[in-house]
Amino acid sequence: MSTTKTHQRKIVRKQLKQPDEFQSFFDGARDFVLENLNQVIFSAVIVLVAAAVAVGTYAYERHRDNLAADQFYAAMTALNQKDYKQAESRFAQLAEQEPGREVGRLARFYLGTAYLRQNALKPARDAFVAYLAQDPNPLFANLGEFNLALVYERLREYGKAERAYSEAAATPGPEQTSAALGAARMLLKQGKKEEAIKAYRAFLATHPFASERQDVLETLALLGAGTPSQAPPNPTATIPSKAAPPKASASPAASPRH
Repeated sequence: MSTTKTHQRKIVRKQLKQPDEFQSFFDGARDFVLENLNQVIFSAVIVLVAAAVAVGTYAYERHRDNLAADQFYAAMTALNQKDYKQAESRFAQLAEQEPGREVGRLARFYLGTAYLRQNALKPARDAFVAYLAQDPNPLFANLGEFNLALVYERLREYGKAERAYSEAAATPGPEQTSAALGAARMLLKQGKKEEAIKAYRAFLATHPFASERQDVLETLALLGAGTPSQAPPNPTATIPSKAAPPKASASPAASPRH
């Protein structure tokens, strides 16, 4: 019996002399960290620097957003107050400084509007061309194409005006109807009478309840292509005054008529 107890006691002591598994793991981890301490510290510094750069960049971009918004608001205020030179200066600066921001791109549209209201036709043309080259959203694309067509019309470049009006007529927006009539009017100014008649008839078919319907019927009558009771046929007559060139559109809310 004593032999058995002694044997059991020896087994227990042998087990106690064996290293603890958790202690061995801890010692191994400690040795690994000590051996790779420089790499661990360097990695931690990289993470901290990257986080600091991300936070700083976000804060800086937010600051620039606020500055650009303030400048755009000031330029719009000047435009609405008919201080066109001030509006022109502010929109030009914003377009130059912030071409990657939406307000910077939109500034080119309103820069063209400021030029157009001063009848500075060539700078207005260049501003609208630059704006449309930025692939704007359809709403402002329609307005930009319409105003560009109006500039070409005032410059007596009727072929370019016809194409710009046609593009505006094909782009969803507030000036689609006016643009379709503008394209027909440009055909007449180029002496393309038959094509103009087809364009006006197509307008009536597409927009049977348009408010411009009566004006178009009178125009067709004067061209010898229709006989409304209000005007007898007269192929040599000019377009009625109601079909005169429209005013420029400066915002989605504007919708001038022919």
